[in-house]
Amino acid sequence: MPSAADLPQVTYNECHVPQAFLRNQGTWEGEAQRINLTGEKIDQHRVQVKIKIDGAQYEQTNTVRISTPRQVSATYYGNFIEGTLAFPLTDEVYTLGGEKATEFSGVAWAVTDDCIVYRGSRRLQGTKTFYNEIITLVDENHRVRTTQFFEDNVYKLVTMIDEVRV
Repeated sequence: MPSAADLPQVTYNECHVPQAFLRNQGTWEGEAQRINLTGEKIDQHRVQVKIKIDGAQYEQTNTVRISTPRQVSATYYGNFIEGTLAFPLTDEVYTLGGEKATEFSGVAWAVTDDCIVYRGSRRLQGTKTFYNEIITLVDENHRVRTTQFFEDNVYKLVTMIDEVRV
């Protein structure tokens, strides 16, 4: 039987920010593929994520380059509270499809020093949506994200994102 000492540990800096978040700072670029319930690719988009942490303050700018010359960006601000990242309610959010959403909020936790679990919610075209995301740091310059998307509590699709640090 494993003991508590055998379980993966989360380490923190002096501001109680988990190392998993600190290790994800920087600029990431990659491809996001949305897959429907039958396994068919819905679409694919170039994405860029810039992450900065200053003390217990978190800032993330997402840029989605839709498969046309159109590009949308949104910046999210969060705070670490006892090791948990919390995003307050905001209306400044865009989907991978470039649609404007409202009532966004979220929370994220480090599971290990290389894995983060994130849960967010928003309202899109009058419908409440939420998503669960696993962010895994493969190495210092490569990460993968997998997101489950729900609409009115019905599972709709999964997004797979493979990113490199630039």
